[in-house]
Amino acid sequence: MSRSASAGHAPDDMRASSSRSDVTRARILAAATRRFAETGFAGASTRSVAAEAQVNVATLAYHFGGKDGLYEAALNQLYESLLAFQLPASLPAHPRERLRRIVAHLYRFARSHRTEVRLLLRHVVGHGSLPRDVRDRWNPELLRRAAAIIAELELPQDRDRRLDLLSLNHLIARYAISDLNDLSGFTDSKDPEQAIAEHLANVACQLLLSPAT
Repeated sequence: MSRSASAGHAPDDMRASSSRSDVTRARILAAATRRFAETGFAGASTRSVAAEAQVNVATLAYHFGGKDGLYEAALNQLYESLLAFQLPASLPAHPRERLRRIVAHLYRFARSHRTEVRLLLRHVVGHGSLPRDVRDRWNPELLRRAAAIIAELELPQDRDRRLDLLSLNHLIARYAISDLNDLSGFTDSKDPEQAIAEHLANVACQLLLSPAT
């Protein structure tokens, strides 16, 4: 093969190599998120993550440097996933029904990302707060998105509802990571997930709206 022909294949080879590297990195990160969510930072090892991702420890180190770098990457990906939340395309005009729709939607989104939510809760319980660099990177966007969601709720302005919203946030997160089989004993519904979504919507209305709304 001529040098020019060989050179012509180089960009394709580089793209293929980059694609494989991205796939490997994503596989390691997914395995790490599961491990950290299940056992916490102290309970997970780079060896166990590498084994679950079906790579060797050297490959893990190449992509993330070590356990600290892997954990920070998992936290950053967690926020990327959670910030992908989108409100429903259409919302009811009535405030109570609008609130119910948004809260149920938030719960189902959190449930679909329960591994990430579990990791976040485990970190906060174990450490009290997130690492400063993670907070500095994500808090501005988190606050902006939270403000947009709260604005869509169209809550009455008669009192401060920040603690009510925080309580609702904690409830949604806790239910999102719960095993539905464990929760089925607390409802007669054949669909525990739907029952929880409705329960959270009811709680939200009690917390945030006046009875007349």
